[in-house]
Amino acid sequence: MLPQRSAVQFILTKVLACYLAVTGFVLCVFITWSYQQYQENRQHVVQQLRSSVETVIEQTPDNIDQLLASLTLGTQFFSRDFASVESFALLGEDGSIVFSWPNQAQLEATDSSLFQLLAIQNSSFTLALAFPKWPLYQVVVNNLPAAMGILLLQFVLLLAVLAVVIKRGVRSGFEGFMRELSLVCLERPTPLQAHSFPGQFGEYRQILDGINRVILSLAKSREEFSNINKSLENHIKAKTAALEERNQELVDLNQQLSVIANTDALTQVYNRTRFDVLFLEYVMLARRRVTPLSLLLVDLDDFKKVNDRFGHQTGDLVLKHAAQVIQKEVGEEGVVARWGGEEFAVLLPYFDLHSAERKAESLRAVLAEAHFEEQSIRVTTSIGVAQLSSIETGPELLKRADDALYDAKGSGRNRVIIAYVEESHAQLDSDSLMEGEFIEVFDVEPVPIQDEPKASQKHSS
Repeated sequence: MLPQRSAVQFILTKVLACYLAVTGFVLCVFITWSYQQYQENRQHVVQQLRSSVETVIEQTPDNIDQLLASLTLGTQFFSRDFASVESFALLGEDGSIVFSWPNQAQLEATDSSLFQLLAIQNSSFTLALAFPKWPLYQVVVNNLPAAMGILLLQFVLLLAVLAVVIKRGVRSGFEGFMRELSLVCLERPTPLQAHSFPGQFGEYRQILDGINRVILSLAKSREEFSNINKSLENHIKAKTAALEERNQELVDLNQQLSVIANTDALTQVYNRTRFDVLFLEYVMLARRRVTPLSLLLVDLDDFKKVNDRFGHQTGDLVLKHAAQVIQKEVGEEGVVARWGGEEFAVLLPYFDLHSAERKAESLRAVLAEAHFEEQSIRVTTSIGVAQLSSIETGPELLKRADDALYDAKGSGRNRVIIAYVEESHAQLDSDSLMEGEFIEVFDVEPVPIQDEPKASQKHSS
């Protein structure tokens, strides 16, 4: 991640770097000039000190005490002029020290290699001068603090002025620019206007022009993308509509195929294949929920005579009409299917044996009173009724209903036969009973329904 810096901080940093570079250059020039001044002052001090000593010696050529007193008094008054001199001494003809400044101890501590010997005119005395070993250091120590103080004060004032000017100008300019940039709308773009303070600079205007070109380019690209997006949306809508239409066609076709696969083509009720699937499902459902389930097998009596007398086409119409009557009578209470030929199967979930018998009698009566086709053909029916018991399977239920239908046809037709179930008792091993246990079994014959013809009753195991 790139570091975050403000423009004001960046500008002040650059100004500080430039100022320090200029300050260093100025200090170098100042030190060089001060050193030259120091050398000139040094020569001046040497000449002045030499001239002063010669004057004093001329005034008191033979009186040493008066000479020393004059030199002592002179050094006290002009000690400031000897700032560049570390120490000096007046030597006699034999090399002995006649006078020393600032004192004898400092004179002895001074390195002898630093002394410069000057002969005094018209005298046997010699002047020994010692200057500092590091003259440049003296120049820096004496002059640099004042120069640095002046430069530091100047820098503080300059920095304060720059901070105020740059903060007010640059920050206000950037804030105005960012505010205008945040209000840019690519749908209706307007060029950004230059702020008063940064607008004075050509670089700022160049940046502003570049940003305006970018904004216009983005607006144009946005419009192009919007048009492309609309075109794609329309294309997708058209494709989606076509796919939905094809999907609907497939759904309709699947429904048609399902109807064809599960429906008898002549009678338009369920065919035998579909009935077998539904029958097994309802048997398992009745087992799981412990609910009654009944089955009716319906056969049109002497239907072969209809085909022989009126023809197979008329017979097909009678079958179709009979299927419609059965479907209407059963309604949504059960499932109607063509069992085969002129036989129909009616599955009645949640119907016990008595309810199924009433439904069968109602169906037989309706079919007996119906007039089929233009010839007013009348057809009777024989119906076998059975209810699923707790001890039998689906095929066993079908077998009992089919046996009841067979009995109905053998008993004179146009009637309903009920297939009752005799519950078989479980064979128990007496050895498995614990001592003191016993089982009592009662055999009860099923009671036939009142007013039921004896010929319409059947008991099957």
